[in-house]
Amino acid sequence: MISVRMRAELKGLHVSGAERLIEEGSLKQVVQELLRRPKAYDKLVITVEKVEKVFLIPKALTIYSYDFKCVEDARAFALEKLEEVGIKRELGQKALELLDKGPNPRGGNMRGAVLMDVQTGERLEPDKERGIRTVRVDWKDRKAIKQALLKRGIKRKYLNRLMDALALATKNVHCGVLAELCWSDDEDYTTGYVASNLGYIRINPLKELGKPIGGRVYFVKREDLENLIECLESKAVLIEALT
Repeated sequence: MISVRMRAELKGLHVSGAERLIEEGSLKQVVQELLRRPKAYDKLVITVEKVEKVFLIPKALTIYSYDFKCVEDARAFALEKLEEVGIKRELGQKALELLDKGPNPRGGNMRGAVLMDVQTGERLEPDKERGIRTVRVDWKDRKAIKQALLKRGIKRKYLNRLMDALALATKNVHCGVLAELCWSDDEDYTTGYVASNLGYIRINPLKELGKPIGGRVYFVKREDLENLIECLESKAVLIEALT
């Protein structure tokens, strides 16, 4: 199989990224699709690599969706969901504030995720401007998953975004991430999520409309760090079905 990764930057800051794990015959079609993803950029990199071994995850995290009247209520609910899996409220609040201002130390977005020590709240990613990217992950049959999500009432314009995020979140939990907090850097998309072994919990609105700042925070155990990073960045996985 082939791993295809896209990342786009504007004025030195990350603005878009995507990941596919495909059969070689689909390469041209997928590259063309990924080229259309960023709305604006001054640098775009597509990486294509052959993958020798692929692991299967039978089912994705279960999807739950919640809507709130305002960002404050949505974030309070996100903190509750994090607490349910053992993330202390002060660490959840720290993660919210980090994503709100932009996780890149230079300001704005970063390519990968923040790794936050679940005990201390310390950032553990080796490169604070790059972060850690969850890569080499996809659905075994994207077309079938799209149809299944449409039947569940997911709007077509959100399909690829939801599929990509759900696949990444499922791999994260598989690799040992205790919980993830995320919302998009797309200024027009306000739905974020909390993911853990309890499920993929979509929460809207986790940020204000029109704000181009977002990212991911992974809550992790320091003692598992080396193996965790290896799994997130190197292990190739396909997800077979929805829950």
